Amino acid sequence: MKYLNRIIVLVVALSFLGSCEKFLDAAYDNRVEIDDNESVDLLIINAYPARADLFTEIMTDNLHHYASTMQASNGATYIPIYKWEDEYSDAITTATPTYAYSHYYKKVYEANLALEALETTKGDKVHAMALKGEALLLRAYNYFALVNLFSLHYDEANNDKNLGVPLILEVPKDNRGLYNRATVKEVYAQIDKDVEEGLALMKQGISFVPRSPYRFNLASAYAFLSRINLYKGKWEEAAKYADLVVAEKGVIVRKMSEDVWRKSNTDEKFWAQEIMNPSIHPNLLLVNQVTSIFLCRPFGYRLGGFYVAHNMFYTTPSTDYRWAHFSSGGTVIDSVALPVKYGNQPNNPNAVQVRYDCFTMEEVLLNRAEANLKKAAPDIAKAMADIEAIRKERFSTANYRALATPATVTAALDVVMKERKLELIGQGYRWYDIKRLGIEIEHRMIRTDGKTAIILKPNDLRTAIQIPVQARVGNPLLENQLNPR
Repeated sequence: MKYLNRIIVLVVALSFLGSCEKFLDAAYDNRVEIDDNESVDLLIINAYPARADLFTEIMTDNLHHYASTMQASNGATYIPIYKWEDEYSDAITTATPTYAYSHYYKKVYEANLALEALETTKGDKVHAMALKGEALLLRAYNYFALVNLFSLHYDEANNDKNLGVPLILEVPKDNRGLYNRATVKEVYAQIDKDVEEGLALMKQGISFVPRSPYRFNLASAYAFLSRINLYKGKWEEAAKYADLVVAEKGVIVRKMSEDVWRKSNTDEKFWAQEIMNPSIHPNLLLVNQVTSIFLCRPFGYRLGGFYVAHNMFYTTPSTDYRWAHFSSGGTVIDSVALPVKYGNQPNNPNAVQVRYDCFTMEEVLLNRAEANLKKAAPDIAKAMADIEAIRKERFSTANYRALATPATVTAALDVVMKERKLELIGQGYRWYDIKRLGIEIEHRMIRTDGKTAIILKPNDLRTAIQIPVQARVGNPLLENQLNPR
């Protein structure tokens, strides 16, 4: 009996050890293991960022502040941003510099996670090349956003001295990684490297490159390169990559006559939601955000407090369909208008589903028009052809009249920049134009106040948004590397 009892105990013990071994072999939690191309594909989909930089629209001359219509809770969040102040809100639940910094670095982390996983995943090697190319392009896009928000504009004479942002090129293994700021030169060098390698890999894996308008493909990669080179002042390259976008897609721009018909025959909710609908518009890259964070909240609903500048609202003729992008409000005496391009409706600050554009054909054509005027051998005719390709879809056939061909490059540039400002209003690109072109602007706390104005000078140090307090708390090295004032 004693012998039998010992055998039973031994069997039970061995069973227990076997169970322990199986338990220890299993993942310690229920996270998904990234061990094949399909799981990396899902990770990359999640790594696409929202347009976390849309708050910059209120920092530009596109909008003015209208204090009497601002919801009280918005003041503390957005007024410091409007005044280009360093001490702004640390809110990460709406569109602020703090949210942008955190969000873009989260997406850098996810791109790095995908790149790390691809070193060991199983599956088709050509598919893996396409995925790696996409992950590299995503990392470059996020760093491009970060360096253009939190650093001075690209300047070859000073890039090696001007502070960029921390470069994190691998998945951190420490609980809290501490990173110094790289220079603008170093950040752009990494962007260039990632985009060049990413594009080459996508070409090699072209059969696996997604056709979805919500993911990078060759056309949107070329559009990205056109923007990068425009911001660098590399005019020949900016025009070249715009040409490649057109070669891929053709000169197809949004037909606003169809948009206006939908606005007239449906309701404003449909209009605002569908303006970026890829099934009816030739968008090159979109993000479909399902969240309570309404990124254009300060200027995207009627209690936001920021409205289309009157020199645009009142001077855009009613025959120009772009006037329909403005949703009127206020009084007969002093009306205001919102740029209605995103969100479910202007009165909803918590839209749960919004499409935001990363690249559009209109921007590509505007890039090419500007580049063709600034390159060594300017071509006014080519630049104006791109402008007219957009304008002819902004008027009815009866009202469309081509602009007179400007006599000088300077006059042509004036036309291009005026069209760029009107065409892209509300889409978050004007701030970068102000930075790169050295445009002086002024903001008034009361729009009609002729006495008090806050001036942003050309190449003002405040165009490099200060590093958020929350980022400094998480990385104390940044306290000694703040943007100069």
